[in-house]
Amino acid sequence: MSGRARGPRGTGGFTLLEVVVAMAVIAIAFTAMLGLHVRSLNLVSRERAFTRALLLARTLVTETELGGLPEIGSSGGDFEERDPGRWSGFRWEREVVGTPIPDTREIRIRVIPREQPGAVAQLVFFKRGGAS
Repeated sequence: MSGRARGPRGTGGFTLLEVVVAMAVIAIAFTAMLGLHVRSLNLVSRERAFTRALLLARTLVTETELGGLPEIGSSGGDFEERDPGRWSGFRWEREVVGTPIPDTREIRIRVIPREQPGAVAQLVFFKRGGAS
C-alpha cells in the first residue's frame, strides 16, 4: 500500500470535453436566435413600409373622392414630387376604368415602396359622377 490518499473521482469539476460540448450547444442556440432576430427585423421593416403605403393610398383615395369624376386611363407619380423630403421612396399608380353602370368609374390605387416592393398597398373603390 502506498501512503498517498486519493480523493473520489468526479469531484474535481467539469472536464474539458464537457466544457467544449456546452460551448458548442450555446453557440448553436445563439446562432439560431440571431437568425430569428434578423427575420423579425425584416418583418418589422416590411410591415412599417406596408402601413405607410396604406396610409398614402388612403390619402390618394380621399383626394380622388373630393375631386371630380376622373378620366379613364392610367396615371402615376412619386410622392417625393408631391411632398419633397417627407415620403421619398414611395411611388403611386392610379388606374381608372369604366363600368357597366353609367357615370361610374372603378378606381385602383397602388402605392409601392421602393425598398420593400413586396409591401404594396392597393385600394379599389368606385366613384359616381354627377350629383352624389
